[in-house]
Formats: sequence, C-alpha cells, structure tokens
Amino acid sequence: MRYFAYGPVANKGENIKAVGAGDRQRQSEFRRPSIAADRDLRESKSVSEILLPYGVDELDPSVVSHADELNLIRCFVRGCSHFVRRPTKKRRGTACPDHGIYCHHSLDRSTYTYDDVRRNIIASPELFAQRIVGHPFKYESDRFAGENSEDALSWNVFRSLQESGKLSDFVSLMTGMVHAEQPRLYLWGIRVDDDSFEPWDLLIAARKRFESRLPVKRPLTEPDIGLHLPGKYLVLIEAKFTSPNPVYTRGTRNDAQSLTLDELLDIYWDSSLQILDHAKARDSHAIHYQLWRNTIFAEWMASRDNTQTAAAHVSLVREAGVTDDARVFGALLAHTKTSHFRQVTWESIQAMIAKSLPRLQSYLANKTCHLNKAFCSATS
Repeated sequence: MRYFAYGPVANKGENIKAVGAGDRQRQSEFRRPSIAADRDLRESKSVSEILLPYGVDELDPSVVSHADELNLIRCFVRGCSHFVRRPTKKRRGTACPDHGIYCHHSLDRSTYTYDDVRRNIIASPELFAQRIVGHPFKYESDRFAGENSEDALSWNVFRSLQESGKLSDFVSLMTGMVHAEQPRLYLWGIRVDDDSFEPWDLLIAARKRFESRLPVKRPLTEPDIGLHLPGKYLVLIEAKFTSPNPVYTRGTRNDAQSLTLDELLDIYWDSSLQILDHAKARDSHAIHYQLWRNTIFAEWMASRDNTQTAAAHVSLVREAGVTDDARVFGALLAHTKTSHFRQVTWESIQAMIAKSLPRLQSYLANKTCHLNKAFCSATS
C-alpha cells in the first residue's frame, strides 16, 4: 500500500512545546496499555473513568493521505495503521475501529471528534452524556465530542474543580474575593454542582429584562460558566479556546443574527448599573460584545440576588490567545470598578491546581488543539 505524507499541520504563531518525561510519567497512570485494550475499554460504560482523551504524546500531527483516494487519511493516533474516510459537509465519514475517532482535515489544519462523547469527558462522563447532552436549556450540544470543544474543556475543568471542592480557590485566585464556602456552579446556565441540572432563575430573569424584544432572531446570552455564592458574589466567565473575543464595529450588522453597535448599547443597559461607563462606550468605534453582555448580566443578576452580592466578569483564554482584549474592554470600565473585570488563562488554572488534582493536571498538560500541544507548560 502506498501513501503520501503531507507533514505536520500546526497552528500559525502558536508556541508549541514538547511534553517532558515527567508529564509522560504522570500520564501513564491513566493511559491505555495497547490498542486492543483501548478498544475493549471504549466498549465499557466506565471508559472515561479510566482513560483521558488522547494527548500530545499519542497524536501524530502529520497528515497521511491514501494514494488512491485523498479523502482517506490515516488515523491520527500514533502507530495506528487504519485509513478512515474524513468527514465532509455531505458525508459523516468513518471512525477508526480501534480508537473511535473521526479524523477531520482541511487545507491548513486537522482535528478529530470522538464517536462516543464520553471519551472526551474526564469528570462524571455518564452523567454528562445523560443530563447535559441534549439539555433544552443548552443552545448547542452537538460539538461536545470534538478535540477543540471549549464546552467540553469547560466541563472537564470546572466540574473537576467542583468535585474536589476547589471552586472557592479559583474565585479567590482570579478575583481576590475570599470565602471558604463553595459556590454554586452553573455551566451554560444549568446548575451542575447539585446534579439538579435546573436552569438558573437569575439568568432567565436577566434574559427577560434585556432580551425580550431583540430586533433580530438570535441566540440568547449563555454564560459559559457561572459561580454564585448567594449574598457574597456572582461571577460570569466567558471561556475561549480556539476562537477570539468577537467585536461589533460601527456600521451595519455583521450578519443576519448580529446587532449593530448602537443596538447593543441600547438593549444591554440599565441606568442602575455602575461597572461599565456607558458614555465611554458610546464614543467607542468597536466593542467586544460578548464581554459587554456578560458584564451587564453579571452586575444585574448580582443586584437581584442581594444588594451585598459582588459582581465580576472573567475572560478566560489560552496564553497563546492573549491579545489586547482585556486592555481595550477594560477601558470601558468605570474608573472605580476596574477590579470587576479580569482576564485569566487556562494555564493559570493548571498552575493553581499543581499536583493536587493529578487527573485534571495530566489532562491539561497533554491537552491538544488541532493535534498540537494546547497550553504552555505551567512552569513556563
């Protein structure tokens, strides 16, 4: 059988670092001993309690295409000899029979998705598959199985922190608000810390207040992560993994679902709010609209919880994705409210947990993005 090798497909400008021997040793606790064992474990309901998603040591970023049909590419797992049909807009493609992944490839980058969403989840995978996938309050749930899914990443990290009782540590580190009691955890507006999976009443109220009469048909505001300690604080987090924080600029709509910048400022405003400076925003030529909406929601929801509840908004990004977003958006904060918005990195969470959560640490240390190392080393 002949084949062509097209070389590694890496993210442009990304700081890719090789995983060290120490990382490989930590991974060995969770990794499979063989391809056959992996196939057997994937057939077990408890598969994700044992295995972590494939990491940088196990994936080959070079794309090998079959000589006789370019839509057949070799499985991205190192050492696998299977050629699979890559998914296209018209065809689903075929999954590797040994590793259960669909291999996606375009001209400049590659990625993969799992046939079984549980393989992409490291914390409570059965519960996730049964109660989160398809939840009516979640806007989209068809991307959870992807390597680059920021939703799967958010669940894996914050559910792990919640299960280990470390959410309050995160809030303290990222916002400076110190309370020993663990906050409630909401993902996409769904409460998950008590396994009730009930929609957040404060979010529903905020949507009713600000989004009852939108001029276009568009998704309602869906905070990626919410941390709420009633009477103390309410933190909303906008999580990014592969995408940037988008902006509205002066002029016409970006697309059929977007608002104009003036509509954003008219709709998402209340005269009782104090964190953002509306006059500064009116003079701006561009605004990060997700950051604006989430900051408005955080303050309004906190005020409806309790007059003593502090509001904060956090922009969570990779170190490779850090731009001047925080500075530009931060310029719109009232001069006495600058502590209510922070930008932090996924790497800072990795550094925070250190060796206290070995499964989560191993997951983050070996996490990939387009088959390459996703995060800078925690010690860098």
